[in-house]
Amino acid sequence: MQYQPAYQSPQQHYVNPGQIDTSFNSGLEAISRCPSVYIKQRPDYLESLGFCEKKNVYYVYQSDTMGNKPDFKHQAPIFKCKEESSCWQRNFLPGACRAFDLKVKQYDQKQDTNTVFRLSREFKCTFLCLARPIMEVQLQNGGKIGYIYYPFMCCDKGVEIRDENNSLLYSVKGSCCQWPFLVQLPCEACQRARFDIIDSQGQKISELWKESAGFCNALCNVDATNFRLMFPQQSTSRQKVLLLAAALFIDFNYFEESPQDQNNDSL
Repeated sequence: MQYQPAYQSPQQHYVNPGQIDTSFNSGLEAISRCPSVYIKQRPDYLESLGFCEKKNVYYVYQSDTMGNKPDFKHQAPIFKCKEESSCWQRNFLPGACRAFDLKVKQYDQKQDTNTVFRLSREFKCTFLCLARPIMEVQLQNGGKIGYIYYPFMCCDKGVEIRDENNSLLYSVKGSCCQWPFLVQLPCEACQRARFDIIDSQGQKISELWKESAGFCNALCNVDATNFRLMFPQQSTSRQKVLLLAAALFIDFNYFEESPQDQNNDSL
């Protein structure tokens, strides 16, 4: 059964991943040809048993224009994203505060490929509108692509996406009155949350969906977050990179819990 997003652009038409040219020379060229991507976090079952928080690993798959889940058995990811961070910050600081680097590499199962771009965030002791976290997105050679801001929001959840000149490109916003922000329930519908992608003129142009990692994973409290990201029409490869970075940033801010957080929740 194919997924049908709530929002569809008037020009949007269905394109199957098999119809998309996959012969590319670089990571930026790969993402430029994707109408949407599916982000799948590698589950870590030891974390659900109360052991230490491991480094997050995400796989980014090419998807169709409707954002349907790809065939993981027969389709290789285009990117592998691996977190680099200190053990004490992962285990004792909230995901919205801790520092990390995410290296995004073009996926190759047989060898370690070069990093295409990096996502870097410094530690911030955040309180309300003070010391809001910022993540910098840059190419491997050091060239800046842009920034992801975590603004203070009273009712909504989301981030702001800015280019290398700090000009606003997009806002990504979701209502706080959605099941994943209210209660922890294992049913798949209760794990789904929608974020609207809004341009600098305030017009909604696409959507980002936080998806279920499955009933069993949720029931066992396994840390595994999946996202469907539909790119806006005519977005450039750099803008798509920033939107991908924003999805990962949202995961750290809202869906990442340290063992200390989990113990507090259980109490």
